[in-house]
Amino acid sequence: MNYMLDKINLLENKQAILDGADEIVKILQDNKKLDDSEKLMTIELAMAKLNYELYHISGDSKE
Repeated sequence: MNYMLDKINLLENKQAILDGADEIVKILQDNKKLDDSEKLMTIELAMAKLNYELYHISGDSKE
């Protein structure tokens, strides 16, 4: 985590990034329908979906 914080602290918009991350973590921590493992899977899925929405890259191989 320190590696990410070191990178973020160099950015002009660092507080908005930190606040956004805190908000996402709080929402997941408060979700009683998911266990800890499912919360981590939710973050992974959200990252994949956001990556696709922003860059249209899915990571899936095309056949």
